[in-house]
This record gives sequence, structure tokens and C-alpha cells, in this order.
Amino acid sequence: MAIFLTLGLAGCAAGRLQPATTARVIANAPDAAVAEDSGIRIAAEANDWSASPADLDERLTPMKVRIINHSGAPIEILYQQFALLGGHGRKYLPLPPAPIAEGSHVPPVTPVYSASHFFVAPRLHDVYPSLEAWKAPLARDDGFYARQVSRWDEDLPTHPMRRMALPEGVLADGGEISGFLYFENATRKEKRVTFRADLNTPPQGAAVTELEIPFVVR
Repeated sequence: MAIFLTLGLAGCAAGRLQPATTARVIANAPDAAVAEDSGIRIAAEANDWSASPADLDERLTPMKVRIINHSGAPIEILYQQFALLGGHGRKYLPLPPAPIAEGSHVPPVTPVYSASHFFVAPRLHDVYPSLEAWKAPLARDDGFYARQVSRWDEDLPTHPMRRMALPEGVLADGGEISGFLYFENATRKEKRVTFRADLNTPPQGAAVTELEIPFVVR
């Protein structure tokens, strides 16, 4: 029985995401891959978590992203625009680290990663007081945020997770920003996933580009 239990637990263990052979891998960073179109470049890496909690990559799929905008226009950075696409049409979505429902309170944080020409979403300015706010509210799917925030475990997100998260807002032309997206766990059931970003101009503007990066689970 102990042998079968061990095998069962091993079968449920989370794997590691690595760029697929078709991905454009970044030199000297074999776990990171990049996609680029219309002047927008996104790099994604799934094995760079080293903060608290130590077992986060077994519970969720943390992915560090870096976005550079040379499209000639500002672009929105909203959690509802990102997904990991698995098999059979399944989507694994990010969990927002700063719930901003009416009456909720999140202590302010200072982002770990620096940004340039980035403006935080106005409703998040109290969470990120060190970042200048965008000039107008950003439209978002409140139903998406309510569902995703409810999926956090009671002990998450930790303070380091909030500090290392990718803030929502607007990235102006010539700007750059980095941070983590905390996706629903995609490595227990999938053999392949595709990181996807659908980027638009604010507010509710035209689509700029759809970027995809393929990963395999090992």
C-alpha cells in the first residue's frame, strides 16, 4: 500500500515549465523565452521563484514576465489579458494579488522590480503609492476578478508575492516593466501549455497584438 501511495503522489506532483523547442529562447537563460510583434516584446520564465512561500511552484504556476513597449502607443496591462492555454481548450488564469472590492483593504507595497514609463491603474494607486497613476480609469471584467481572487488559499498571497507581482496599469511607448503573474496550477495535468497575452490600447482601444510562447511540462 505504501508503494502505491508513493506512486500516486508522484503522479500528482507538479512539473516544471520549460520553453518548447519551437520557442525563441533567451541567450544565457534557458528557462526563459520571448515573443515579439508590433513593437511589443514579452519574455516569460516559469522557474525563477525563490521567495516566500518556498512551495509556491507546487501550488500555483508563478511566471515572471518582462514587457517592453515600442509600439508607438500605450498598452494596457490587465490580468484578464493573460492566460496559460492547456489541452482540450482549458485556460489557466492569473490570480490578482491585490483585491480591490468595495471595503477591502490591502497594505501598500513597494514593487521589487523597477519600471519605466509605467502608470499604475488608478484604483490600485493606494496599493502602489510609489507609482504614478494613469490619467483615467481602466475598464475591467469585475466578474473575472471576483472569481480569481476567491481562489487564493488562506495563507496567500504573501507580502513578497505582492511586492514581486506585475502591477496593473498602462505601459507607455518606450516603457518597460517586470513582475510575476501567479497562474492557477497548470503543471499537474498538462504536458504542454502556451503563455498568451492579448494587449490593447487604453481605454477599451483597438487590439495591438496577441503574443504566444509555447512551454512543455517536465
